[in-house]
Amino acid sequence: MTLLLLGCQGEVQYATPLRPVHYELYFATNGRALTAPAGYMRITRPSTATSAVGFGGILVIHGFAGSGTADYYYAYDLACPKELDPTNALMVNEKLEAVCPKCHSRFSIVYGGGTPIQGPAQSPLLPYRVLPIDGGILITAPEL
Repeated sequence: MTLLLLGCQGEVQYATPLRPVHYELYFATNGRALTAPAGYMRITRPSTATSAVGFGGILVIHGFAGSGTADYYYAYDLACPKELDPTNALMVNEKLEAVCPKCHSRFSIVYGGGTPIQGPAQSPLLPYRVLPIDGGILITAPEL
């Protein structure tokens, strides 16, 4: 199944299948890696009976969004949209790009795009919604 979202700039097609996503991260406990800009986490398993991690897992990053003091968190599915294999999880390189270990596609992640920047992948990473909660963030499925 392909997810098709229409926006102001035209069509964006996400190749990654939609699966349930619901994951709570608290900065004082399980989300400490996200407290500083450029901090990221790869989540491959649910942490509780009520959490869900999408198709291939969740990649969440404390990103950058220009000037100001606001914190920006972005979350994506860990599955490469070219490979569509939930066991082939993206890695993060020293340039803070998501990289597929199989097809070697690279994706921009720190500014919230998830767009492919090199390699055979044509579709962007499937983004997830990140909502603030008391002391952390909640990651949920994209809004359709």
